[in-house]
Amino acid sequence: MIAVASVRGRWRELLAAVLAVAVGVGLLGAVLLAAAASRPAVQERLAATSALVVAPPVATSTTPRSHGRIPWSVPAADALAASLAATPGTTAVPDRTFPAVALPGGRPVGDPDDLEGGHGVASLALGGHRVTAGERPRGPAEVLVPRTLGVGPGDRLAVQFADTVRTMVVSGTTDGPGLWVDDAVAARLAPGVRTIGVLGAVPPTPPGATVLTGDDRAAVEPVQDARVRWRSDQLLGALGLLTVVTTVVVVGAVLSTAVAGRRRELGLLRAAGALPGRVRRLVLTESALVGVLGVAAGTVLAVVSAAPLHAVLVAADAARPAPVPAVAGPLGAAGAAGVLLAVTGGLAAARRAARAAPLDVVHDTGPGRGPARGRLVGGLLALAAGALLAVRTAAVTGDGRVGLALATGAASVVAAALFAPALVGVLARAGTARPGGRVTVALVRAELGTNPERAGAVVAPVVVAVGFAVLLGGLVATSAAAYPAQRTAQLAGQVTVERDGTPGLPDDVAHALAVPGARIPLPTVLVVGGPAGPTAVDAVGTADPGLVQPGEVVLSSPTAAALGLAGGAILDARFADGSVVPLRVARILPPDEQRGDLVVDRSQVRAHDPAALTRTAFLPAGAVPDPPPAGVTVRDAAAHAAAGYAVDARLTGLLATLLVAVSAGHGALAVAAGVVAATGARRADLAVLVAAGATRARIVATVAVETGTAATLGIVLGLAVAVPPLTALASGLSTATGTAVAPVPDAGVTALAAGTCLLVAVLAGAVTAARTVRSSSSVPERRRRSGGAAHRY
Repeated sequence: MIAVASVRGRWRELLAAVLAVAVGVGLLGAVLLAAAASRPAVQERLAATSALVVAPPVATSTTPRSHGRIPWSVPAADALAASLAATPGTTAVPDRTFPAVALPGGRPVGDPDDLEGGHGVASLALGGHRVTAGERPRGPAEVLVPRTLGVGPGDRLAVQFADTVRTMVVSGTTDGPGLWVDDAVAARLAPGVRTIGVLGAVPPTPPGATVLTGDDRAAVEPVQDARVRWRSDQLLGALGLLTVVTTVVVVGAVLSTAVAGRRRELGLLRAAGALPGRVRRLVLTESALVGVLGVAAGTVLAVVSAAPLHAVLVAADAARPAPVPAVAGPLGAAGAAGVLLAVTGGLAAARRAARAAPLDVVHDTGPGRGPARGRLVGGLLALAAGALLAVRTAAVTGDGRVGLALATGAASVVAAALFAPALVGVLARAGTARPGGRVTVALVRAELGTNPERAGAVVAPVVVAVGFAVLLGGLVATSAAAYPAQRTAQLAGQVTVERDGTPGLPDDVAHALAVPGARIPLPTVLVVGGPAGPTAVDAVGTADPGLVQPGEVVLSSPTAAALGLAGGAILDARFADGSVVPLRVARILPPDEQRGDLVVDRSQVRAHDPAALTRTAFLPAGAVPDPPPAGVTVRDAAAHAAAGYAVDARLTGLLATLLVAVSAGHGALAVAAGVVAATGARRADLAVLVAAGATRARIVATVAVETGTAATLGIVLGLAVAVPPLTALASGLSTATGTAVAPVPDAGVTALAAGTCLLVAVLAGAVTAARTVRSSSSVPERRRRSGGAAHRY
């Protein structure tokens, strides 16, 4: 088969393409395996259930703190559980969860964001757990704890609940996680129910509910786990997107350069009667073979790198610890994507090969001296898309900015890569060569001006590497300056008080902090009627009687418009305990982040949501009680802003590091491939220089200067393309945050990417030129030694 023979004979030229596909498949496979490992699993405490009966879902949710379900009230949950238990062989247990943090020695133990650490003891059976020592709690002052906590039956243990810290008696220990209290206590602390666990026979689906069995039970997960998984999805999605873009660009550049050096070979096929379609299919088949070879190596790389990638996500609080098995599905998907990416990258090379003419056997008459029209049109379209996305990125104020900024960078970088040959030709031909000028400069200018496509094979990947380094590094640095500055300005003159190591402040601590001028919000989630149906919304309970009274609600104007409510209207709100309370719209006010979009009376929140916790209390500077309540952390505005942005900074920093590493690595690989292929295609040119008396050192230096110049052009072009989106992003952040924000480029990341590409380009050019010159000069030497028997060679 011609394609197989061609790949075998040109393996050196195609090696970089194979490596690019291998790296791309390895990264995609690792991303998919890490994503599979991050999928929600059935909770350990629900593992023994045969089914979970869950409450009906909301139509929409505007808050990340919602479970996405409409809670049942106590009577409704008990009635439904009794109905389910009427099925022979079935046991139904309402699952109640609430905040509970063990404080052995006064220090909290467990996840500081866990709002579901406490459970009713009846739910112990849902996980198949047993009491390993002592007995179950039998009263409100007893608690069952994990045996790993280091306490035993009869010991006393401080436990923080939503209302206060109580000293409990340890009734026993269990092999399950969490703290377990008497069911009557659990019903008081968490009256609303969203899940009923079923043991034994699976009952028929009751009206208005959903029955989950098998792996579908994993849909019931803690809110904090869903939030962590969302972070993982964002990071892995961005990494996968960039891997796809860079792999296509690198493979396309390598194959296009290889085709450019095969014009005479392809012309011979055309002269032998091969039609353009046949030539096109030949190159695409070669691309597929390159993909297959890359997939073979990339699959091994994916298996090896998936666990370390997942460990990095866990360290960044973007995933939970979990095994990362080598599952066939993700690996197969990555392999299929690798072949598809290789073929996609080979499309441009195939179109170029199809334009080969029979006369190319003796003289290259086809295209290749300048950029194709389609490439210019594609560059203009990509540049326009990048500009529009940059404007959109600057306007967005939420978490979608990272994805939009990445899309902006991708479009802009693709545009620059497509324009690269055209710009190389224009810059090389600019000006007039002066008589008597340096020979090296004249040779470099002639080469770049005569073969801009060949130089473009070096410029394009450098643009990709440097462009992404500037944009992503600048995004992280600029955001790290903008958001804390905004928050600091909002909290000017205030200090914040938070509970150290627990999900919030209990009521007794909040009351101790209720000094004049203090703002101590009590957040909850309400289900209200929206245009699309039941909608989960954030609500804030406040003790300010001048703002809202019991039975009233204050809405921001956007929220009122979204719900279709006017002043004086009645809003039927379902609270966490499942009860529906009519609230009169007392006022509609302009948006205020500190006040909240939906405000109700604090006492009403506490009455219907005993598990609600105040995350942060805001006090006037200097008004914190002395001494402050035990176990709290007091921060000024700047420290609170920095601490609040710490997680985002860590995640965006990790994202930028991964993406820049991918783009710079692929860029360096593509640069090396472009240099090797371009220098190999110039054997005849270098042989002429040897025959003209040029020394090997002069030729090597000339080629090194050529490749270094091309890499430098790529660096400049990458900077020029990435700086405008970064400037637009800073402008949008300035508008969104209300503070002056200047673009902050990450000089270290940019210099690392640019320096790597430049060094690789110069070294690859010098090494390849030295080998080519050595090969070219060996023929005359062998002729001299054999007495001129040139026909033997």
